[in-house]
Amino acid sequence: MLKELQERLPELEEPVKTIYFGGGTPSLLSKNELQNFLKILSNHNSVEEITLEVNPEDLTNENLTHWESLGINRLSIGIQTLNETLLQWMNRNHTAQDVLINLKLLENFSFNCSIDFIYGVPNQTLQDLELMAALTDNTFINHVSAYALTLENKTLLAYTEKKSGAPLINENQQVDHYFEVQQRLIERGFEQYEVSNYARNKAYALHNRNYWKGFPYLGIGPGAHSYDGKYIRRWNVANNAQYIKQLDWFDTEELSDENRWNELWLTGLRTLEGVSRDSIERFGNLSTQEKREIKLLIKNGDLTYQNNVYRLTKNGFLKADRLSSLLFRV
Repeated sequence: MLKELQERLPELEEPVKTIYFGGGTPSLLSKNELQNFLKILSNHNSVEEITLEVNPEDLTNENLTHWESLGINRLSIGIQTLNETLLQWMNRNHTAQDVLINLKLLENFSFNCSIDFIYGVPNQTLQDLELMAALTDNTFINHVSAYALTLENKTLLAYTEKKSGAPLINENQQVDHYFEVQQRLIERGFEQYEVSNYARNKAYALHNRNYWKGFPYLGIGPGAHSYDGKYIRRWNVANNAQYIKQLDWFDTEELSDENRWNELWLTGLRTLEGVSRDSIERFGNLSTQEKREIKLLIKNGDLTYQNNVYRLTKNGFLKADRLSSLLFRV
């Protein structure tokens, strides 16, 4: 991965603003291993945010001291739930007690902290969601990523559902949980700036915002994706053994104007920034059918148009992917 980073860094035409160690468990990397990545980027003095994904059990004084000394200034902590039964069901290595004890250590450090949790889980209660939301009473937690449980093909969860013959996910429960999470966090001063992301005191995830805005990014490692901010997407081979052989780092796709139009709506409507009139006009404006769809979405209370920007309402956020697809050009 260090070799790939060294070879591909020239692809980036703009200064590096954010660095994100994510996917898998990057907190397993030693201080020296993390430092080796950052050394290659040492000439990029414009870096504003360096994020490391961690698990609660990784939060030790030794690790936190190392990470802070490297310039890592943001932690994304995968908590998921404080319900012991659900933690075991999710095969997590930490307990609720680990979370509560280890989070206290963060009071002695200056990290900008985000927590992840999952809702819409079988047998999950509204009380579970309140306990998770209450973690943000720790003032060092100013960001939350809240995700609905989803079934992915070829996973243990999908196999379990197939074997049982009954659906594991209750869509009505997920809707209730979505609005419960939204309400609990807004009451605590959070702003829902993206479908699954909430920030307090403007502590947005800068790295993720760049994805949604269509800025260029470089992904390093097996399965990583890259984008030049214009027409070219690249994705690395996902198989570890093939990646290590270093035959080819990536495959390439050139986006059509239709692809870019679709992504404009798919990513734009997920955020509070929405889709601006200016960005629409760069694609030759709306078709008659698209104008009809937009008019209907506004009438149904899912979409607003203010200050030359289309944005989803709070209710619309819940259906963001489906609503944006109504405006896709095939």
